[in-house]
Amino acid sequence: MDAQQTRVTEENLNEAGSLASELTHAYMQMSGFYRDQMHLSAGEADRAARGLDLTPEQALENLVRIRERAPEQVTWGDLQRLVNYDPDEMVAAWAQLKSEAREELASGHRTARALEWNGRPLDRARFLAIGGSFRGNTPPRNGIEGALVDIAAEAFNDFLRWTEQMHMQAGVEAATERDSLERHGSWSPARLSTSEAIEQSAKMVERAHKRFLQTVKLLHELQRSTPMLYVGHAGQINIGQQQLNVTSPSRASTEATDLSK
Repeated sequence: MDAQQTRVTEENLNEAGSLASELTHAYMQMSGFYRDQMHLSAGEADRAARGLDLTPEQALENLVRIRERAPEQVTWGDLQRLVNYDPDEMVAAWAQLKSEAREELASGHRTARALEWNGRPLDRARFLAIGGSFRGNTPPRNGIEGALVDIAAEAFNDFLRWTEQMHMQAGVEAATERDSLERHGSWSPARLSTSEAIEQSAKMVERAHKRFLQTVKLLHELQRSTPMLYVGHAGQINIGQQQLNVTSPSRASTEATDLSK
């Protein structure tokens, strides 16, 4: 069994109680629906909730439908049905959901979706472009660093959005004043509502900029406080941005010990 399989097995064991609770709750809801809304007997409701009332062909079709569903469409009831069809199928489906969730988080799509309201594909692409540029060639070493990069990308994305909003408002007001001056030889001061709207946008720009700088500072401090130790090749040890050359494995061990003090 390789390291990945061992990790997955340990996760399943640690999650067994929580999963059992969720699946039991799903079963109770489904059996209650069949009993109270469909007016089935207790025994019939139990069989329907477990999917035992289906023919083998129907059960197979239902299994295929669950397998092919998009991750966000899979319900606890689906996983509860899989337990009755084949427990291994449920374990595999749950592992796949977790794998896709990890990939979604690492890629930045999870954060982007949380920030969007009626977002366009271009909006998603723009956010991911910012996050990708922040990561560069040195991806985050752990989930905390990854989260901070996403927060920094979100703050910078907000900074750009509110800056665009502010310049749009100010530009429209300036164009209105210019048109009034050309037509009538005079112009009227900006209405209070317009001035307040521009001022509000300016405040949002400032907040986003401040949040971005604070997040970058926190990320930098975290990286400096936890330098990464790795061996480049025989006779060389890299710690963070520092490089030490050693002449023997025993001396390398001594250098590493001294640095940890």
